[in-house]
Amino acid sequence: MDQKVHGTRCKVYGAGRMVVFFLCLSLLAGSGCSTTKKLYSKVAPGSSGLKKRVLVLPFWDQAALGADKLEQLTEQFLSLLNKDGSFVVEMGKRSPVASDRVRSPEYGIVTDPEQARRADQMGMNIMLTAVFSPFDTQRIKTGLWPFRKIKDETEIAMYVNAFDVINGTLLMTHLESVKVRTEADIIEEDEEEFAEPQKTKLDIEEKTLEKSLSQIVDRQAAEFVSALRERPWFGRIISSDASGTFINAGNDVGVVPGGVFEVLGPGEPISSASGRPLSILGAKVGEVKVTEVMKDRALVSVQEGSSFRAGQLIRFKK
Repeated sequence: MDQKVHGTRCKVYGAGRMVVFFLCLSLLAGSGCSTTKKLYSKVAPGSSGLKKRVLVLPFWDQAALGADKLEQLTEQFLSLLNKDGSFVVEMGKRSPVASDRVRSPEYGIVTDPEQARRADQMGMNIMLTAVFSPFDTQRIKTGLWPFRKIKDETEIAMYVNAFDVINGTLLMTHLESVKVRTEADIIEEDEEEFAEPQKTKLDIEEKTLEKSLSQIVDRQAAEFVSALRERPWFGRIISSDASGTFINAGNDVGVVPGGVFEVLGPGEPISSASGRPLSILGAKVGEVKVTEVMKDRALVSVQEGSSFRAGQLIRFKK
């Protein structure tokens, strides 16, 4: 069977100001997404050199790929995401979720507030979710008369979303898709029945399907590695009391004694499309210096006269 594969990759880059970031986020919450949207700006220039902790949740299989194939694609994605050790990657577990807690899975944007809270408690910077959308097969006409042919065109699509656990906002959503064309199983007299595209059954060779899915996963991983590297490192103060002040970054992400972090104050809140208030990052309100490093946290010293509280955001000072 003659089968042709056509890849689709669409990219739209967001504006350079945080206000526009949140306005874009508000619009995204109320609409479907079929392109890449990088809805963030660089708040701090350059790279901190610190690794970001990334929690990858189990993929959603709306395409009925099956458990074995889904596991294979997940392993491929995880391997590519961290092949050079730039991130601390952990595979999460799917928890039972009520339908009213999951936003727009049909558009590839899956939001589970409970999972986001757990990711925050785990000290994660980013949470990734992914959806393999149901296959969409259309019967179409290709070419010009007298060389016109009837083809079945199937779109295979995967959405991946990155959530900023620290800010509680959608950082990025990206669609990768491949369209596979196969010979339609019809007789010549029936051609006039297909003046308009018609939905039909899926008929793709297993080898072609596997190649297309692998290609999609490769591209998704490359896109997110690039995007997450660009993203400035942010963390938070996890406790500050008589026993000392601790931050949620340790030697697992590259923190060393003597490192300095800026503590940020709250910014002006704005409302999202859902009505939820979102806070833009505020100005620097102080600094902390690392004195002791543990596996996933660090003890920091506080400047005299300063007082911080658990939950405040921090960023690495070069």
